[in-house]
Amino acid sequence: MDDVLDRSALDQSKLLRSGAVSVLELTRACLARADRLDPSLGAYVERTPRRALARARALDAERLRAPSAPRGPLWGLCTAMKDIHLSRGTFVRLGSRAFRYAWSPVDDVSTAAVRRAGMVLTGKLATSELAILPFIDTDLHPPARNPWDRTRYSGGSSGGSSAAVAAGLIPLAVASDGAGSIRIPAAFCGLVGHKTSRGAVPHPFGATERLGMAVVGPHARTVDDAAALLDVIAGVHDREGAYLRDVQRPPTPLRVRFTTASPVLATHPSIVAAVQRVARALADLGHDVDEGPGFEGSIDEFLPIYSHMVSRIPVLRESVLQPSSRWLRGEGRSVSLAEATALRDRFSARVDAWFEGVDLWLTPTVAVPPPRVGTWREAGGEQTFREAAPFGAFTAPFNASGHPGTSIPVWTDGEALPAGVQLVAPRGADLRSLAVARVVLEALGTPLAPIRG
Repeated sequence: MDDVLDRSALDQSKLLRSGAVSVLELTRACLARADRLDPSLGAYVERTPRRALARARALDAERLRAPSAPRGPLWGLCTAMKDIHLSRGTFVRLGSRAFRYAWSPVDDVSTAAVRRAGMVLTGKLATSELAILPFIDTDLHPPARNPWDRTRYSGGSSGGSSAAVAAGLIPLAVASDGAGSIRIPAAFCGLVGHKTSRGAVPHPFGATERLGMAVVGPHARTVDDAAALLDVIAGVHDREGAYLRDVQRPPTPLRVRFTTASPVLATHPSIVAAVQRVARALADLGHDVDEGPGFEGSIDEFLPIYSHMVSRIPVLRESVLQPSSRWLRGEGRSVSLAEATALRDRFSARVDAWFEGVDLWLTPTVAVPPPRVGTWREAGGEQTFREAAPFGAFTAPFNASGHPGTSIPVWTDGEALPAGVQLVAPRGADLRSLAVARVVLEALGTPLAPIRG
């Protein structure tokens, strides 16, 4: 069954819906691969094999009772939820000792959508504490490691998701992004990761996250798989405007601008090369491509917005949080919602001006390769945050502005690790960045990102 697990999510589901493979067989194979590989990855914080197998048997029985009943394109596939999502019957730890015994009797809107699609939940995936940092190394469990190089982190805060999908433990997963937490792990692990436009999909965190910075979106190995999962969480898979159907239409010629420049940090040469490779591919595909200036912004400008967002997460035992979490929450307590909103809107206006005359921006997803495990073990809270925050230099502005961004994996000559290249579209134009990502990956010859187990 390993050869089946190495296929795309949509190809796996075709086998399931045809009856060539049973849901039980596929679920057992996913669980067996996780048994074998996850001890060295740390992608999961909780696995639920008994429930997964029971669900698989129920889905197989349902197919026998009604073999011709319509089933969605992700029916029967295994996945898992990031450990900030409410999933009934499991804990929701938020990567923190402060929530280690928090248990949920209900599903949030994202988990409920996955269940309705007929998918099999295999457990909960690791996140950084309170989903803050772009790497996962918490006091609760081992660090989440990169399948391409286990001495490096898989990213954060959705690093459990990226590690699990990149290693083929599951074919795709719902991730979330408040400053880059979908795109950064996708870049580090060689995946397609799509950060949705503000308001494009139902928001499971709206009760505490009132700025609208955080969104949910897919981690997958192909753009089509990502679009199919986006249909599920947006609730549009059987309606007009479904992403999977429309993403397969090639985009019309676009005005594309690229940059590798940032005032926050220098971009690694291999990642510069990856962006230039995608720019050339787009030009060859008939798009009008030129180089432009980097987006002007600083960590200190973004800090009040982000710290306000983090400080509003209700925590009963502040003393058990990690130093970086305590420091960031302390910074945010003096920032009012009105002040944070005004700063967010100022960022948004600057991004809108940067987009003037441009249909699509092309940037690095992250300017540098993934950091090594243990880099900040001995660092204080402010030091950890300030040294890790630059990983979001090319991602965080678009959380403030609400623009969609798609990270795609690109390999350059002589590099063992993938680079992430980000395609950013105007607000609400999620389909544009996804459709362009699809044709670029086809042109580069990597429509299916390889698994690294």
